[in-house]
Amino acid sequence: MGWGERLLNHMPIVRPVYKTMKQIFETLFSKSGSSFRKVALVEFPAPGMWSLVFLSQAPSGDIAEKLPQGEYVSAFMPCTPNPTTGFFFYVKRNDLIEIDISVENAMTLLISAGMVQPDHDAQKKLATLAASASAAQVVRDADTVSQLTKSGPH
Repeated sequence: MGWGERLLNHMPIVRPVYKTMKQIFETLFSKSGSSFRKVALVEFPAPGMWSLVFLSQAPSGDIAEKLPQGEYVSAFMPCTPNPTTGFFFYVKRNDLIEIDISVENAMTLLISAGMVQPDHDAQKKLATLAASASAAQVVRDADTVSQLTKSGPH
């Protein structure tokens, strides 16, 4: 490991890319600090389309006070195949679906643009969770229609 790292550190074009990626992955996968600990699905970019996001912590006091009422969590949705770019946002916890795959497996899935899938058991979990996400959306849509019907015409 050490020999390979020394070799990469002496390659002019590779060195900055390697150092940057190493720092990112050490931060993402560290067991302490505010690294990503959970993976979730959030409906984006359109209804019925689901994207992987990495969850960290709830927003701090100042930000939490300004958000509409509800329980929020910090989410980062990386771009494929470059996970160093993406979207950071706060999302209501009940608007996402936490999934039971590791951050490492989710990152592999994203970097490979879906070509490298998690193991078979994880694929079954993802399929089940995707079905749950669809069912949850149907329930949310029904609740919205019900609330609009109760409030009457405007």
